[in-house]
Amino acid sequence: MMATLTNGKFNQASRYMLKVPVQKRSRETVASIVESCARILITNPYHEITTDKIAAMAGVSIGSLYQFFANKEAIVSAVVDDLLTKDISVLTQGLANLPQTDLDGKIKALIEMGFTRFHTDRELRTALQNVQGLLDYWESRRVFFDTYQKYILQHLPELPNRDRDLVALIIVSTFNNALNVHLLQANQSPEREEQFKKEIYLLVSRYLNP
Repeated sequence: MMATLTNGKFNQASRYMLKVPVQKRSRETVASIVESCARILITNPYHEITTDKIAAMAGVSIGSLYQFFANKEAIVSAVVDDLLTKDISVLTQGLANLPQTDLDGKIKALIEMGFTRFHTDRELRTALQNVQGLLDYWESRRVFFDTYQKYILQHLPELPNRDRDLVALIIVSTFNNALNVHLLQANQSPEREEQFKKEIYLLVSRYLNP
């Protein structure tokens, strides 16, 4: 089943879940399992993480865990969905309040928004970078990119003889990849980060105004 976005949240009836939590207690159980997995990912090598450890930290029985998830890979995929849901929520609110300024001002505001969000849960993002090749969560990422692209389109200027959808997609993918590269660079100084922002600004602004 493909991941979808409903009311700003990924559909929990995703292919990696065995059972959709309906009752409040079930939703709390799933939330605790996902949160505990995220905490363990930050402090433990991926190969050492087990469903038993996740269940123990979440304070639920292993049987309760297996009602909803078949294995640890499924739980980590849920962690990814949870993080992307939060990203989309922040993105949606930030873009809704984006200053009605010129294009340069909007680009700079978007860059600041992206960096601020990326610093949130940075340790978890770094951990997920290390395991993303082991998991199949492209559908969730696709929904994130589609949503981000839609909001970028709302703020793009008229671009005669250019495909605005393609332009928005390139901006989103380029910015996201740049943030990922920045994330993996250890011990970034504030000065280095500011320079990084300036380079991204030049990249995007010159792309929009060749």
